[in-house]
Amino acid sequence: MSSALYTASATIDNAHVDDIWHTCWVPGKHQLASAGADEVVKLWNAQSGECTNTLKDGDFAITSLDINAQGTQLLTSSMDHKLRIWDLASSGDQSSPALTIDAQPINAWKARFVPQRGDGDPLLASTTDRGTVKLWSAKRGKEVRELNTSRPKFLYALAVSPDGTKIACAGVDSHVYVFDVESGALSCTFAGHSDVVRSVSFSADSALLVSASDDKQVQVHDARFGNPAATLMGHFGWVVSADMHANGTYIASASFDAKVKIWDVAQRACVETHNQHTQAVWSVAWQRSSEEVDVPRPMLASAGEDRSLSLYDPLLA
Repeated sequence: MSSALYTASATIDNAHVDDIWHTCWVPGKHQLASAGADEVVKLWNAQSGECTNTLKDGDFAITSLDINAQGTQLLTSSMDHKLRIWDLASSGDQSSPALTIDAQPINAWKARFVPQRGDGDPLLASTTDRGTVKLWSAKRGKEVRELNTSRPKFLYALAVSPDGTKIACAGVDSHVYVFDVESGALSCTFAGHSDVVRSVSFSADSALLVSASDDKQVQVHDARFGNPAATLMGHFGWVVSADMHANGTYIASASFDAKVKIWDVAQRACVETHNQHTQAVWSVAWQRSSEEVDVPRPMLASAGEDRSLSLYDPLLA
């Protein structure tokens, strides 16, 4: 590449007091959340680097983090096997979530909002250690149904398509599974990885699915027709997070090799490597648009074992 795509604009050292495992943007805003081993969620102003809010309820590490498409609610799962929904509209630090679901062991390792379609109850999805995904009512806090991969293995990764029609999950058995939300049927399975899959994420148009694995690969899958699309190789450690740019042109990945890489999907090549972190990078996430606010040139965030949160500004992307 003759010109850089992104530049590291800020690094917040000691953003948490322990490993940061997750980052997630509030759609349409220069605001993001982070969480991990220190049991708290922090909200950040991405322009000033200021922590604007802290959420804590319990003394257990947070195993996943999500924010709904409207930017009004935040969802966590944690090692006490509980799902918690927080109201982001409330001002000031919060000690109590709006809803807590005791999912029981181990029924809530990863959790995601399921975009509401029609007049039904809004749903949450969570992964188990038995190869299933549980669906919960986000209003009543009750289990609605279960999606079964037929392989009783721990599911480390979970994603819901932005259009709310598909749920993807993956984990110990190295396979990636895609379910149809409405019917609950398993629509396709991808078997391209050779080791644990740590991360899955959909493209903004819900057509493509990106997976990251301990086999040091990032893979791209066609979630509409069940076909593999690309394999990206270049990391020298486990790849534990990958996320696709809103326009579908680039993928960002994070690895135990302490690198953040940006890949050109069409070229199937790494076009940029960032070295802001000194230890394993656990999470990478692009800034998200909302229904009201388009973000055509999103920022990028990464976080990891060094307890730092790094922000990257777009130059050409």
